[in-house]
Amino acid sequence: MDSKLNKQAEAFAALTAEDRVRLDKLAVLAGSTAEDLWPAVYRYGFQDIEESVRADLDAQAERAAGLTIPHEEVMANAQRMIDSHGKQRKRRVG
Repeated sequence: MDSKLNKQAEAFAALTAEDRVRLDKLAVLAGSTAEDLWPAVYRYGFQDIEESVRADLDAQAERAAGLTIPHEEVMANAQRMIDSHGKQRKRRVG
């Protein structure tokens, strides 16, 4: 086991009871296990991972509620903007 993984494992074993409960709750919320989620929490911290999980859950809810714009529509709008800008530029240059 290399030193990074060793340090990570030691930090996991040294979690306070409060932090272990926090990690377990976060793992349930993320649909994961504490052990699988720990490397991300160790690297980025509890707050960042909690925000990321909440943002992901919010995005899933928005998609389920039909509040998002389909990819095809976004791409079609982007292409229209590119085409329009290109035509305007050709008129100015030519």
